[in-house]
Amino acid sequence: MARNLELIERHGWMVQYVEPSRSSLAFAYTVGLTRFHDHPELLISGATQEDSCWFLNGLGRHVREGHRFAAGDVVASMSPHRYRLIRVNDPSHLVTAQRIYGQGGRTVPGLQLVWSNHEGQWPWDPAWPEGRRVQKLFGHTRWPGR
Repeated sequence: MARNLELIERHGWMVQYVEPSRSSLAFAYTVGLTRFHDHPELLISGATQEDSCWFLNGLGRHVREGHRFAAGDVVASMSPHRYRLIRVNDPSHLVTAQRIYGQGGRTVPGLQLVWSNHEGQWPWDPAWPEGRRVQKLFGHTRWPGR
């Protein structure tokens, strides 16, 4: 825990990676954006540890510079894929963030970075093909007009 707090103090956040198990995909999330930048923590699922850290640290730098992400935002400049942010419905998955900053009945909020496939389809689209890399969705995926 001391190492985590040191990283957060030095950089303004850290990335917590959760290894995959037989019943769950790997995912990663930030810890510290809420405390130091008054911004929901960010989460990504189904990416490698290296890619997860690259994406989350890149977005963390934007937050540190004053950018505020919200559910429904689309990020298209980080790779050939598009990424949409969705609200994390059950932020208890952000265990380290809750342990450090969720005292006194406070729940640390989160936004998930969901990636599209190369055809631009989202995991909730009917055309999303089976057999591709998968990602667990931690939040709401219905949008107005759908």
